[in-house]
Amino acid sequence: MNKYEMDFETFLENFKEHVPKLGFKNSVQKDYILKILYFSDEHLTAEQIAFNIKKEYNIDVGIATVYRTMKFFEEMNIIESLDVGDGIKRYELNLSLHHDHLVCTSCSKIIEFTDELIESQQIKVAKNHNFDLKDHVMTIYGLCENCQ
Repeated sequence: MNKYEMDFETFLENFKEHVPKLGFKNSVQKDYILKILYFSDEHLTAEQIAFNIKKEYNIDVGIATVYRTMKFFEEMNIIESLDVGDGIKRYELNLSLHHDHLVCTSCSKIIEFTDELIESQQIKVAKNHNFDLKDHVMTIYGLCENCQ
């Protein structure tokens, strides 16, 4: 089952149509980076993205290109980054439904979760403080089952 609401071809087509309208150029490198992120079940580092493009498609994409592209994608709100506390950004596409993260402080494993009670409680807290909640990020740190 696909974790996103649209298939990759539709997503890529929309992206390629939108980028030039903002005054930026499309590139094959951007396409492959998006493809790696779309089909990954993990939150990948820039190095992992470059490695996976080479491994899966036999195309060399320089690490500087990956970093520049990730910065561009973040500014366009196409991706979200997550730092698990080790100073290394990991990336995921910003296409799936809202979710939060559990991060293992030993092995850096990331587990995505959703919890309706937590979501409703955050809305309640914001309302109690007369705060207009727009978004939130929740990351819980601890030890995964394998590291306990």
